[in-house]
Order: sequence, then C-alpha cells, then structure tokens
Amino acid sequence: MKRQKKLINKAAVLGAGLSAIFAQTASATAVVTQKLGSLNELVLGIVTAAGVIVLAWGIFEFATAYQSHDTSQQTMSLKKVVSGIIMVAAPQIIALLK
Repeated sequence: MKRQKKLINKAAVLGAGLSAIFAQTASATAVVTQKLGSLNELVLGIVTAAGVIVLAWGIFEFATAYQSHDTSQQTMSLKKVVSGIIMVAAPQIIALLK
C-alpha cells in the first residue's frame, strides 16, 4: 500500500512537471510566431517602399521616353511601372495567397 502511494505521488509530480514544461513551450512558440510576424511586416513594408520608388522612377522614365519618341525606352519604363505596381501590391497579394 505504501509503495502504491509513493508511485502515485511520483506520477502526480511527473505529470505536474510535464504540464509546466508543455505550457512554457506553448508560450515560447507564441513569442517566436509573434517575432516572425513582426519581421514579415517589416519586410513587406520595405518591399512596398521600394515599389513606390520603382513606380515613380518608371513613370518619370516613361514620360522622358514618350517625349523623345524612343519606343525601346518606353517599353523598358513600362516594365518598371508594372514591377513597381506589383511591389506595392505585394502585401495584398500575399494575403490573398494565405
């Protein structure tokens, strides 16, 4: 009888210890996930800002090429405009894919 009580006590202590460990693991996972979410937002912000710059640069180059009637430069500048639009819309595109 004494041996069974000791065994039950050991099992209870082991169960309490394991539950404490698993609870800490879950909270650590939440912290890491939150940090990765912040990093994701930072990267998407940088991509969006770069997209605005590329978009403005492409529009400026298109206006210059249009004025000089240079069709090859117009094509290249339109590619920059489209890539800038894609970069600006990247966060929404990623949200759609999730």
